Amino acid sequence: MKRFAKTIFCFFLPIFLGVLALEIGMRSVPNDYTFKNKWLTENISHVRIWTFGSSHGLYGISPRYFSKPAFNSAHVSQPLKYDAFIFNKFIDRADSLELVVLPISYFTLTSKMEDGEEWWRIKNYCIYYDCPYHQWEPKYNLEVVGNPLSLYKQIKRVGRYWIKGVDDNNCDSLGLDLGYSKEHRGENWYMDGPQRAKYHTKDLAKSQPIIKENKGYMESIIKTCAEKQVKVLIITTPVCSTYYDCVDSAQYTLMIETCNSLAARYNHVQYLNLFKDSRFVEDDFHDSDHLATEGAEKLTKILDEYILTIEHK
Repeated sequence: MKRFAKTIFCFFLPIFLGVLALEIGMRSVPNDYTFKNKWLTENISHVRIWTFGSSHGLYGISPRYFSKPAFNSAHVSQPLKYDAFIFNKFIDRADSLELVVLPISYFTLTSKMEDGEEWWRIKNYCIYYDCPYHQWEPKYNLEVVGNPLSLYKQIKRVGRYWIKGVDDNNCDSLGLDLGYSKEHRGENWYMDGPQRAKYHTKDLAKSQPIIKENKGYMESIIKTCAEKQVKVLIITTPVCSTYYDCVDSAQYTLMIETCNSLAARYNHVQYLNLFKDSRFVEDDFHDSDHLATEGAEKLTKILDEYILTIEHK
């Protein structure tokens, strides 16, 4: 029996050590989550405009074009649950904060990452933001389990960083992701609107628990901002006609009515709906529902002008 146990131990030990080395190596590669967590830890006290959201905020809001010090805390597919987590983690140190910009997209209220195809992104909050959710679930706390890349690509990614110094952070110094310039958009980028709108459309009856949960996250951020005397600007970013022509009217109405209701109920909240704004043209977009880097400059300047008007209300 001892010999058998020793054989098993000797067989599995190299595998365990190899997996451990890969896990440590993967965690060592800087990414936009490690960057933003570190930046906020060191600089949140100086931020006066703080933006959140999913990819629409990540690619669409460029803090450098605000008149005041700002930072973009958005991530790809980031739902309100994790907007609220990041907000709550740092709000007590945000001594200079004046305004929170909260993007609400067509799909935001019906989205829950745990129930979606991109559940694997949760590990980025657990590992790199020290998020306490799902503490004992390996798929949310281990790169080797929760990473969608193949084993070969994971090893290649680690080697690329250690040998060539190439990391996974695509953000500029204030959190805008630079990966969506119009030069890099696909050949038929404009025509993906119906497909993307369909993907973002959910069964509202089945989504009621998620909608209720997300409304709660919105209201919790808004109430905390009221306590801190911080204003909130809810925005809906612009999309192309090929996208907005294909959205479900009931889901769109849910978004509009929820945001307008919160703005009406709380004096420190404003809602700006730019979903079909005619100021945005084809050259401003990367695909049917994401602004390109050039469009992010335009949007941020529009927001900055709007913010100056609400400061005096």
